[in-house]
Amino acid sequence: MKHTILSLSHVSFTYPGDLTPVLSDISLSVKEGEIVLLCGASGCGKSTLLSHMKKNQIPFGKGSGDIVFDGTAIEEMSDFDSAREIGFVGQDPDSSIATDQVWHELAFGLENLGVPTDEIRQRIAEISEYCGITSWFNKNIDELSGGQKQILNLASVLVMRPRLIILDEPTSQMDPIGVRRFVDLIVRLNRELGITIILCEQHLEEILPIADSLLIMDQGKLLAYGPVSMAHKLMQSCRDKTKKPLAVEGAMPSALQVFIGHPFPKEASASPWSIRMGRNLLKTYAPSATDMGSSLRPVRTAEKNADASLVAKDLCFSYQKDLPILSHLSLTLHKGECYGLLGGNGSGKSTALKVIAGILKKKKGKVLSDQTIFYLPQNPKDLFTEVTVEDELAEAFWGHTMSDSEKEERVFYMLQKMELTPYKDSNPMDLSGGQRQRLALGKLLLLKPDILLLDEPTKGLDSLFKDKLISLLRDLLSKQMSLLLVSHDLEFAARVCDRVGLLFQGQITSEGTVREFFTENSFYTTGARRMSQNILPDCILPEDILNRLSRGGEHEII
Repeated sequence: MKHTILSLSHVSFTYPGDLTPVLSDISLSVKEGEIVLLCGASGCGKSTLLSHMKKNQIPFGKGSGDIVFDGTAIEEMSDFDSAREIGFVGQDPDSSIATDQVWHELAFGLENLGVPTDEIRQRIAEISEYCGITSWFNKNIDELSGGQKQILNLASVLVMRPRLIILDEPTSQMDPIGVRRFVDLIVRLNRELGITIILCEQHLEEILPIADSLLIMDQGKLLAYGPVSMAHKLMQSCRDKTKKPLAVEGAMPSALQVFIGHPFPKEASASPWSIRMGRNLLKTYAPSATDMGSSLRPVRTAEKNADASLVAKDLCFSYQKDLPILSHLSLTLHKGECYGLLGGNGSGKSTALKVIAGILKKKKGKVLSDQTIFYLPQNPKDLFTEVTVEDELAEAFWGHTMSDSEKEERVFYMLQKMELTPYKDSNPMDLSGGQRQRLALGKLLLLKPDILLLDEPTKGLDSLFKDKLISLLRDLLSKQMSLLLVSHDLEFAARVCDRVGLLFQGQITSEGTVREFFTENSFYTTGARRMSQNILPDCILPEDILNRLSRGGEHEII
């Protein structure tokens, strides 16, 4: 019988000034050596729950219940034991970094614990090799990409040799291939070192297959907790309790979405949660490709419009001499078009948006446009200046001539549109990551730009609001607004973009419609494409696979 390393009993918590608890009577136990995946809607209390699992992360407010780590109440642990035994990596990598250089960040925690210098050197050398940090060991931290910073945060925790690691959306700023590398590292830590891992994520294609247990939350309550192999039954149990669709359903791996959405035979009783299991399912039950005809849902395609909204020609930019980030980058954005700029961490995607927006001064090249351009940064907090959500939206009209009633009407409309009305009196910094993203987007939309540059707009968003965001962006596109977005969320890009381009070594090396691009790639593509490749043609989304399967005859419903 496995040893229980962490247990929560009847835990509730309410933030100061709030009447509604953010956590309500949560009880669970985690076995040593497990990987537990926590998921749920944005703002449902996931981050608050995780923060209660480490002494110095517990927020200020009114709480009740018991939290025990290996027989000791969390709040009774010494600071030394808490720092050493339990590691915590938050969703904002910058907020956890305390120093200016990579090597110093690795040493910082050990220095505070009084570890001898020789041992510090040995530990950081070992962890640098283990985590693949050696090539940027001597860099300044401000030179790192968001994904590299998150790996550094994890390494800074690992160097303390913890028994439990808590990860709050650790891959939100990583490109798809970087996510797989990070997941591989998590698996190694768990399998090779026996570290217990509890993590929360919004996009589960790569994460669910490595987990042992799945924990589903909604509105501060624990709805279901059980083995990943029974994920479809856990979700059905949650739907029965809430009588509504779950935010986590659209975030589940493609194989599981297809399994739930199609009437497969009863003998297929365990949830397929990986690409391999999904491929085996399709090989067994999919009709032959020659029998299916064309049944794919049309991917969004902009109306043919020869009018260019923005033209970037031969853009060059570098932060350091002889280290170019952009090298003769060129692209054209048409009116009413959404263009997705894809690429790995550190490839220059965010830099490209900042150069186009005029935030960074280009070294060479031209940006041609006679329209208003606004930029939504990767970190939405960069746009916030006010003390309440309502004031933050109203601040968008600073310097504009309009009546108070008109301003109030437009702010009220945007609060509803972004589903932020219940939080109108909250401080923007107290919102969840997804809520902050919605607030920043709403603030820019109040200004009615002609061109909107979006840097990772789905970061922190649950799948239900992501669907609403897609509908919102499509509505803007139908009104001839142009969108240029950077995203690591390939499924989102496939649903909302007209064209996508891959940025590599400062240039767009491949470009095409979303279906052309994703079907021609084997690695930089969607989970549904990897699942259906060489089995069902041209499928890039779970709904494409379901449409194909629906033409192959009816099966007995589970």
